[in-house]
Amino acid sequence: MPYVNLKFVKEQVNKEQKKLLVDGVMDIIADLMGRNRDLTVITIDELDPENWIVGGKSLEETQNNHGKVSYVNIKISKGTSNPVEMTSVIEAGKKLVQNVLGSNDLTNFFIIEELNPDGWGFDGISMTVRNELEKQLEN
Repeated sequence: MPYVNLKFVKEQVNKEQKKLLVDGVMDIIADLMGRNRDLTVITIDELDPENWIVGGKSLEETQNNHGKVSYVNIKISKGTSNPVEMTSVIEAGKKLVQNVLGSNDLTNFFIIEELNPDGWGFDGISMTVRNELEKQLEN
């Protein structure tokens, strides 16, 4: 059950681009990570330009000479991925963002966070307990 948070600057990304990014991230998670689309949650935060700071200055202060900026954070349970998979996911994420938003190499952040499965879950059940229940159902 990956949890994904996308962050953009208000008015830099239109509705069509958001859909392309959401669909693309969902494809990456399903195709490269082998995760279930139906259990993947994606949220989008749009920040004001004064709340996105690069090099100590907000985009508002710099008149956004960085172009379109993006932040993609994927949270997964620790131990459910490997370095090769993570590298391919980050590379695919960069290509996706470049294709949809244009080049923004210095301000394109793609993060995969591995969480302790004891400390997160959904429907009141930790990922550790959920994984144990799924194993029992398989047997």
